[in-house]
Amino acid sequence: MRSIHYLLYIWYLFLIIFLVFFDRKKPMQRFSWILVLVFLPGIGLLLYWFIGSSLFIERRREKIRRRHGSVLHELEEIVAETDRGFKPPSSKGVEFHQKYGGSIFTNDNDAEIYTTGAPKYEQLFEDLDAAKDHIHVQYFTIHNDEIGHKLVDTLVKKVNQGVEVKLLYDTLGCLGTLVIPVLMKVRKAGGRVLSIRPYTRAINYRNHRKVVIIDGKIGYLGGMNIGNQYTYGVNGKKWRDTHVRITGSVVHDLQKVFLSDWIASTRRGSIGLRHEIRHYFPVPNTPGNLGAQIIASGLYTKNGHDEVVHLGYFNLISRAKKRLWIQTPYFRPPETIIHTLNTLATLGVDVRVIISHFYASGGIFHRNANHYFLRQIVGSGVRVFRYKDILHAKTMLIDDDALCIGTVNLNSRSLEIDDEIYAYFESRKLAAEYERIFNQDLKNSIELDYAKFKKQNLMTRAIESIVSFFYPFS
Repeated sequence: MRSIHYLLYIWYLFLIIFLVFFDRKKPMQRFSWILVLVFLPGIGLLLYWFIGSSLFIERRREKIRRRHGSVLHELEEIVAETDRGFKPPSSKGVEFHQKYGGSIFTNDNDAEIYTTGAPKYEQLFEDLDAAKDHIHVQYFTIHNDEIGHKLVDTLVKKVNQGVEVKLLYDTLGCLGTLVIPVLMKVRKAGGRVLSIRPYTRAINYRNHRKVVIIDGKIGYLGGMNIGNQYTYGVNGKKWRDTHVRITGSVVHDLQKVFLSDWIASTRRGSIGLRHEIRHYFPVPNTPGNLGAQIIASGLYTKNGHDEVVHLGYFNLISRAKKRLWIQTPYFRPPETIIHTLNTLATLGVDVRVIISHFYASGGIFHRNANHYFLRQIVGSGVRVFRYKDILHAKTMLIDDDALCIGTVNLNSRSLEIDDEIYAYFESRKLAAEYERIFNQDLKNSIELDYAKFKKQNLMTRAIESIVSFFYPFS
């Protein structure tokens, strides 16, 4: 009997080698899964089957491309026509986004930045009320509260007025808020409502985007979901976030991302668009002078590259000459970015990172995970600040003219797993505006006590090391 157990375990080890080493994962991710599979046999295999393997999602990608390839290609062609009217600057940031991710560059745009929920929601609902043709809404999380109900009621009202309404929500992101039955009111009114990848085996591949497009002319994206906490805070702590409202031709690229997600989320039959696709890309009527691009990862990037957000961020970070100011609630970057931050700081670049001191949930885990990675950069001259309240902003300011605002956390989940999006702006004026915002945030932050932080007792080191093994899943 014992020999049979040995043979079964040897067979199990070979299975681990086949599953993990032939899967497309980073070394640290592979190592974490090997530990889970070896020390939790059976349970570990089930976990890997449902949340670890990328084979399922790769097959889904190919199935989507076979089923909807012609429509996705038409989307790309329509947006490419927008790009032909603009001359991009001689910028390596713009060039990389174009060549690697297929992002168009336009310079007839305008942007308005929001750092708290109240003004963002006020403007959003004003724009929704004024919609005449169509409304496209996509959120990772919609809360079952005052703001969530107001969104649903507004969408129902617009459906009754004859406006085409499409609502996308992430299945896992909205599961815990118990809001899905409320969202069905939009469907009952005649709007279209779809969940993104409602497959059990896709549970680890979430769509983290927060996007709204109104009449194809106004767009929103950034860190704020739909919920009271973005206005009123949590447990007495203010909520600090960043969202941006954009107009101009860049909205066409944002529309393309939404429609790609929408098309991929239809499980059978018609994709459910009221008009021909070209109808959703009207000529902008409020031209500005801001240069902008939309960069999005996911299953449907133009050139099929999986790491367009990861490498886009790495390209921008590595090209910083004067300063690199980052805001992220979760600091768990890949090793390449860790090394780059250390190199830049050593060479005299002003590298600053603001992280959150408090979290709406999971604070102990997040703080220890952050600390594990912060210990790898504080000795090089990188300055780290803890925001006194809840910081949920995902931004990056590079030198004096480049700014990123989006949904991208500086962790492996955002950079390598989830579907994310960010707007890239090249504008000294907008960069100066965000410099003012960043400096204001510094006034509500405490710089890390580096001497004290470097002193680790055995228990602290053990907790941080244990938590670090699970960072690829967080």
